[in-house]
Amino acid sequence: MEKGNVVSGSFFILRYIKQDIPSYAFVAPKKVAKTAVRRNSLRRKGYNILRSYDLKSCAGIFFYKKEALVASPIEAKKDIEFILKKAKII
Repeated sequence: MEKGNVVSGSFFILRYIKQDIPSYAFVAPKKVAKTAVRRNSLRRKGYNILRSYDLKSCAGIFFYKKEALVASPIEAKKDIEFILKKAKII
């Protein structure tokens, strides 16, 4: 995803490109959470938040920032919504 666009929020960075089929992923690096259990938990929370939106056809990757560890689910949802609006995906 070298040629994509980048949008940043408080807790996430979104890299995306326009595509026919919508597909999104969440990445939680080891810098953010040391254990695989915690990284997978963060990814699941991200997917659950994203499920509530009607998204346009794009391929995107959400990267967690360290600040996301202390974010409440409501704050994370607001940040994802802000990023999606900024990228004009919703």
